[in-house]
Amino acid sequence: MTSLALSTPLARGNDALYSHLSDADRYIHETRDEAFISLLTRHGIVSLEGIRVLELGCGDGAMIRSLAHHGADLSLVNGIDINPARASSAYAAYSPAGFAAGDASHLPYRDASFDLALAFTSFSSMTGKAVRARAATEALRVLRPGGLLVVYDFRVNPTNPATRPLREAELRDLFGHRHVDVERVTLAPPIVRVFRGRRALCRPLERIPWLRTHLLAAVTKEPQ
Repeated sequence: MTSLALSTPLARGNDALYSHLSDADRYIHETRDEAFISLLTRHGIVSLEGIRVLELGCGDGAMIRSLAHHGADLSLVNGIDINPARASSAYAAYSPAGFAAGDASHLPYRDASFDLALAFTSFSSMTGKAVRARAATEALRVLRPGGLLVVYDFRVNPTNPATRPLREAELRDLFGHRHVDVERVTLAPPIVRVFRGRRALCRPLERIPWLRTHLLAAVTKEPQ
């Protein structure tokens, strides 16, 4: 199978993927994807070939663009978003992936339909604890036994009153007795923008844990 290992430095081979972004946003997306792929590798996913993927809160498909770049078969990828216009936009851009307009707390998919589920900045848009709990349950329901859920979300977000940060303690509580592999990632975007995404300046600061604004976590569904 093709390795998921990214080029070093990340800029090599990734120009087409990130070319539409500003220098600051490129840095944020590149380092997010680097951490994401490292997490997948730690959990035994060394290739996206043949992997059935669902993204919760897919928006206009930006993360699905990244999945395709790193080897996912779009015919095995699905996304769902509560905003019908965004789901439609994603479908127009990334067909043959499948897209649906719907609520992550009531997924229109059968049990055990996917190998990998993603919730990238999805839980923070759900402001109620009960809705978050249902979405977590649903994400695990549609995973096959042994499947992996990856969560990437704000642990702090002071600038958007329409969202609520996902704290590490709540993240762990959402999945009860299951082990949650969690780390802090992503240098605070305002800092990245001040330095215009220059790696020589951003990378040293990113080593300071309290300057990382997001959580990246993996939850494995129990094998039967």
